[in-house]
Amino acid sequence: MSQWVDDTFAEGRSGSRLIKIAYRGGRVERSSPASRGARWVLRWGLMLAAVLHLGASKRGSAIKCARIMKILFRPEIQSCRGLLARIYFQVLLLSAAYERLVREMPEQKECENYLINFAVGTGHLYMLKQPTAQYFLTRAVALAHDRSYEARRRLGCSYLLAHDEHAAAREFQRSVELYPASVMPHHSYAARNEIGSYLPKDWELIDAGRLLIYDNLVRLGEQFYWLGQGDESMRAYQRALRYQTKISRSVSLPTELLNKLTRQCRSFDPDKPVRLLGSEWAALIGHMGCVDWHMRMVRLEMLPQANYLLLAPPGKIANTAMLDCLESLCCVIRDPALVDELFPYQRFFGDQFIAFPSDDGELAEPWPHAAARAQRLWTEKKLPPQLSIADKDREFGKAALKRLGLPSDAWYVSLHVREGGFHGDGSGTMIAHRIAAIDDYFSGIREIVDRGGWVIRLGDKSMKPLPRMPRVVDYVHTAEKSPRMDVFLMATSRFVIGTTSGPTTATLAFGTPMLLVNCIAAEPHSWTQETDFMVKSIFDRRRGRYLTLGEICQEPFRSLLVSATMLSQRGYQVIDNTADEIRDAVAYKLDYMDGRVRRLDEQDPLTKQYRAVMAHDPVNFGSALPAKPFLEAHPELLVR
Repeated sequence: MSQWVDDTFAEGRSGSRLIKIAYRGGRVERSSPASRGARWVLRWGLMLAAVLHLGASKRGSAIKCARIMKILFRPEIQSCRGLLARIYFQVLLLSAAYERLVREMPEQKECENYLINFAVGTGHLYMLKQPTAQYFLTRAVALAHDRSYEARRRLGCSYLLAHDEHAAAREFQRSVELYPASVMPHHSYAARNEIGSYLPKDWELIDAGRLLIYDNLVRLGEQFYWLGQGDESMRAYQRALRYQTKISRSVSLPTELLNKLTRQCRSFDPDKPVRLLGSEWAALIGHMGCVDWHMRMVRLEMLPQANYLLLAPPGKIANTAMLDCLESLCCVIRDPALVDELFPYQRFFGDQFIAFPSDDGELAEPWPHAAARAQRLWTEKKLPPQLSIADKDREFGKAALKRLGLPSDAWYVSLHVREGGFHGDGSGTMIAHRIAAIDDYFSGIREIVDRGGWVIRLGDKSMKPLPRMPRVVDYVHTAEKSPRMDVFLMATSRFVIGTTSGPTTATLAFGTPMLLVNCIAAEPHSWTQETDFMVKSIFDRRRGRYLTLGEICQEPFRSLLVSATMLSQRGYQVIDNTADEIRDAVAYKLDYMDGRVRRLDEQDPLTKQYRAVMAHDPVNFGSALPAKPFLEAHPELLVR
């Protein structure tokens, strides 16, 4: 529906004609009936298209509709009156077009609409324009007549930016008085916690203002991360981590709760402190893989020895078989009642996977970078993988392979191509640059099959079905698809072809060799020494050249890689690995695993060039190395 409306009113030939007629009519004093009719149709059509695009998570298309609104109805928008003006500002707000909101009202201006003041104030907040943000958000609070806890919350955040924690706590306390459930703790939006269903504890409500300083610093850090503001994100997280340390000094878990943990978790040691891994660590398969790396950091003494409790309530577990594996590393809390009791304490004792505390300075270390450091150290110490599957799960998997048609002596490669259907983030969305086309992998698949192997496609049922090919199993569309079988394939494949997505992070925990293609280097990666990789190329349209690997992996550019929208707006084009590049990388992986060629090593001139261009951050890709054919085909990546 959203695509039809967009084609009709913003993209298609008929829409273009309407815009021309309406634009001409808007520029003369006495417009014709045709232009008035065109403007009426476009007014309602564009508003409908923008709303539908927002519902479909197509922010770029929604913003396009908003820009046409601005061209055709500028006076109405500038007056801040009427339905179209409200929808225009709402589209910018919900599309996170904060820069555009700031450009609309760069200075303090009187406006009598709550939503517009809230939207503009939010834009200034996230663009670090604190005084102006405070002005508009104060007006939003006044116009809401104390009916909007969100306006109070954002106003409190503006005080946080000014380092006025007393004023921030006052606004946060008032927001909770307006909506008590909003005191709910927050670590990550990935936890999918619903405020409306939260039942706050009395002690939370009494001290809400002080407690919510931590949660809202985390929210600011998370928001800055998605806006490509890497340093601001880590600055907010560092403040949050320090604040957590401060407020946790006088807090401990009640004795009754400690006794419950002792009874439910055999490895629980009441003499050790408690650290909570919230439900976001179990909500996605990749986040479950992060648990393994967090516990590696504990083993490497990068994190303190403690009782690490993974909160995994039913309904929020990405893969139950993977959860079973993680029980060998930490205490897994499945009891919903016990999870609910522990949940409020995560603001005191909770760990998250975005920022790692820095001992000095104002910026936290990105958690993925700390994990990449851990991987390098893990490799140096020659430590084995922490996770493995049980014998019963191995037998289960072998029986399933037989039903899928594989002979008992077959070797197989698992393949995961991120298409975007699972998260609803495919073409036209903010992270569309992370998807790839399965057709580009067919020649690589044939390379494996021609050498006697099998290919098993991992993923979910939203994926495009594969055409029939010999010794290729479209596992995601079979009756054998299950969490248990997913884990079996990740743990037992000869190697896994993947990308920068959740299944890759989970596979790392089992030490399975990998070939990672179409990767986005938005953050460091804790890839093992058994991993070869290729990144997507970045073409700078304004300067007419490709970026080097060093440029891609440095700030401020790297933070832009979280969003396809930001990259496009700044003139960058993301280019997928070609079918030939994927085939050559697969052949290279097979050749050196079969002993036919030498793998890229530290003595190779290409490796020395790679090390030189990555000298600013030698742990960025963990212990992995680029696929040799890819470096040979792209010398521009290694320019210093």
